[in-house]
Amino acid sequence: MKKILFFTPYGSFTGSEVVLWTYLQNYDRQQIQSALYSEQRGPLTAQLPADIPLFTSPFNRGFTQKVYSKVAHAMGVKVYENNIRKLQEQYKADYWYLNTVLMFPLSKLAEQLGVKVIAQIHELHSSFESISYDEMAHSMTYSELVIGVTREICDLASVMGAKRTALLYPIVDLSKNKSSGERVEELRKKLNIAPGAFVWTMVGTRIYRKGVDIFPFIAQALSDQPCHFIWMGNSKPTGLNYLVDRQIKALNLPNLSFVDVQTDDYYNYLQLADGLVMTSREEPFGKIMTEAASLGKPLVAPNAGGAKEFIVPGMGELIDYPTPDLFRQAMLRVMNDPGSYKRELLIEKSHQFDASVQVKKWEETIFAL
Repeated sequence: MKKILFFTPYGSFTGSEVVLWTYLQNYDRQQIQSALYSEQRGPLTAQLPADIPLFTSPFNRGFTQKVYSKVAHAMGVKVYENNIRKLQEQYKADYWYLNTVLMFPLSKLAEQLGVKVIAQIHELHSSFESISYDEMAHSMTYSELVIGVTREICDLASVMGAKRTALLYPIVDLSKNKSSGERVEELRKKLNIAPGAFVWTMVGTRIYRKGVDIFPFIAQALSDQPCHFIWMGNSKPTGLNYLVDRQIKALNLPNLSFVDVQTDDYYNYLQLADGLVMTSREEPFGKIMTEAASLGKPLVAPNAGGAKEFIVPGMGELIDYPTPDLFRQAMLRVMNDPGSYKRELLIEKSHQFDASVQVKKWEETIFAL
């Protein structure tokens, strides 16, 4: 029996945390005992299995605790560190599992407490700037195992001094792959999608790294085609999103819809799509590719990151550089020759990433330590 304390930042519907939750919901309880520390209480923390204890930061608890923690911290008390020390004394974990690079700074504390570390990297280069030089160096060289969600990430971890790496692609729970034809038609009407329009969908947080500013110009590049464009993903009221809203108005794009993440209607929105377009400037491995493929949707994405490891001929198109014109060319190939993209191939490939397959691989990796 391995006793693992998992650390994660938000407890929210980010791809990296949904992957973790899928592991936590499906692993063998006879082999692993676990607890979870989430910096924040997000919507996913309410979905944590009942047998897994939940802990959180003293700075994100009730009002009184928050005020006390902030005052104590200002007086020089190591509130955050002491809280985790107390948690380890109470739980006595054999391993700390640091999910995402945001949690890697804890590896130094793990060493001080004599706890072994498993680190999982879901990100690429730009996210590495979120932690310090020393924090990255320590987490890579101290961890017993570094899990990467693509071959490229595993290679980067080896370059950074990882003692041992394991490639575990993002996991999806395809048992949740359910949609309603009636509901899909309701959504189509709600978004005022013209009859016969080819629907292109992108899923992700509306940020620069995901290419939210490119999306309107892709829609403009295909303005002579019967298309509708949907971006499903949450956003913050940033200046970039203000710019994007103004650009949509300036370009007169009534066939472009932004919707927040729809947990109940997630697969209905995906079923509404005729194709998935990934606009990310940097994308380690968007699990949305697997989810869309499970519905037989052809994929268009930059030839980088996880896309180049997932998409093979017959599944979609890879473009060498993410410009509106190159997206247009690739998307037109899909629209004009749909028979070249094999629904059966897409579905078959997606099932290689299902929880029923990937949880066993994850368990084998953990048990081998």
